[in-house]
Amino acid sequence: MLPRWSILLLLVMLAGCSGTTKSVRLHTGHGESIVLTPRSGDTAPVALDEDDFVEAVEALARNVRPSTHPQETARRFFEMDPRSGSYLYEPRSHRVIPLGPGEHLDGDLPSTEVDLTRAYLRWCERTSNPGDCLRLLVESPTVTGDGRYALAMALAQGVVRDEMMDAFKEMADPQAMMAAVLWTWTTYCILLAVPEPFSKGVAAVMTASLIAYVGVDTFWSLILGFKQLVEEAERATTFDELREAGERYGKVMGRNAARAFAMLATAAIGNTAAGLGSKVPMLPGAAQAAVQAEAQMGIRLAAVADVGTVAVSAETVTIALAPGAVAMAAKATGGSASAKARPLGYRAWSSFSGFKKAMGPAGKNKEWHHIVEQTPGNVKRFGPQALHNTENLIPLDKILHTDVSALYSSIRRSITGSSTLTVRQWLSTQSYEAQRDFGLLAMENVAKGVW
Repeated sequence: MLPRWSILLLLVMLAGCSGTTKSVRLHTGHGESIVLTPRSGDTAPVALDEDDFVEAVEALARNVRPSTHPQETARRFFEMDPRSGSYLYEPRSHRVIPLGPGEHLDGDLPSTEVDLTRAYLRWCERTSNPGDCLRLLVESPTVTGDGRYALAMALAQGVVRDEMMDAFKEMADPQAMMAAVLWTWTTYCILLAVPEPFSKGVAAVMTASLIAYVGVDTFWSLILGFKQLVEEAERATTFDELREAGERYGKVMGRNAARAFAMLATAAIGNTAAGLGSKVPMLPGAAQAAVQAEAQMGIRLAAVADVGTVAVSAETVTIALAPGAVAMAAKATGGSASAKARPLGYRAWSSFSGFKKAMGPAGKNKEWHHIVEQTPGNVKRFGPQALHNTENLIPLDKILHTDVSALYSSIRRSITGSSTLTVRQWLSTQSYEAQRDFGLLAMENVAKGVW
């Protein structure tokens, strides 16, 4: 169980600073830190279509083997020490026996815990999953400690939980998969349930990816909301009180943030930081998340695996990452890096024909491809030399070039969130760096058959 003082301290700390301007500090180990201050209210959670969400979670789950001890597995995964311990319950003597060194804990179980546990089992039965459907009783005979938080989180998921069960329906044990996602999600939230949260490895990549999908403001709301959920879950004496606490947190999340959270938790199970980082750019909504990652955190979503640690205070998210993961726009904003710095051999031209005259053919079965397209709007906004240069023009396989161009001309609601705009139209209003990040992601995903 979380120390009550730590929960109250962070609640006071975050509540007292909820009106302050949030900032993101990037550490690359080279030169000064880069500090960005995202404008409040500029972003919202990436819109995720139900069909795309279910399809993605189903595909991710195919590579997962759910553990029979999901809580213990999640703790090991996030490198957390046991918090409530593992126990056996001896019914005849009413003793709770620690598994490992320690004395027997004598005495009857509190009636409130017994009643809550019975109500939980009835709820499982009502949802057509009789028994310990969320694996809350594997380490304790009653719903207590972290089990309360997990149950409240399951109740917070609302309709998203039904969507996940739809995604898992073809699995041998759908409920085991649901329990694995729930405990991964809850245990990750517990990492954020201490003053000055700090995450590393997979948790750090998950944090950066979550911020990309929901934005800095919503991420802070999720932290504060979970603290309140923990407080209410500890005070709850009935199932109804726990359900009300979960439903309140569900409203804080909203459907899109809940879908993003569930999708990332599923992608994280059993993965390494590098493995999770490679999956994120191929998930639904990744194009919009890439734009948000640049605008909110100054990082390239395609390089999210390079995030080493993330620390969260009341006013600042501090991210340590490799220099190559920093977006050019962030470099131009602060720190020692300069947006005008160019690699050795960089050259630019005022026209595409001038580029081709100087550089010659792209090569056998290849064509020159603009990563940031040479549309009239882009020429007007960024200038021709920003488009016709050795950084933005690359030789690309002819077939792949045709397929990427077709993607830009198509309407893809799963990418843009729009049923009327083409990808090109949607992209045209965004920054140069956002268009470049999307262009790199588009080539990768089209080549892999993801888009």
